[in-house]
Amino acid sequence: MNKELQELNSAMKNDPKGPGHFPEPLQKMAELNKTLAGDSSYENLSKHQTTLIGTRDFINTWMQGHPDDYR
Repeated sequence: MNKELQELNSAMKNDPKGPGHFPEPLQKMAELNKTLAGDSSYENLSKHQTTLIGTRDFINTWMQGHPDDYR
């Protein structure tokens, strides 16, 4: 899940509409990345599983409210 979130984060930052088009999801990803502190080990991801799921669900809900951006 973390890999997919990181790929989505990169895609949002590089979107032709600009990163300002995704302010809330990018903020949520920044919070996640701060929490993970660069440690993508199984142990750390397991420890922060609730945060990972919450971030995924938040972004999914946000994207559903912006259907032109939902891919």
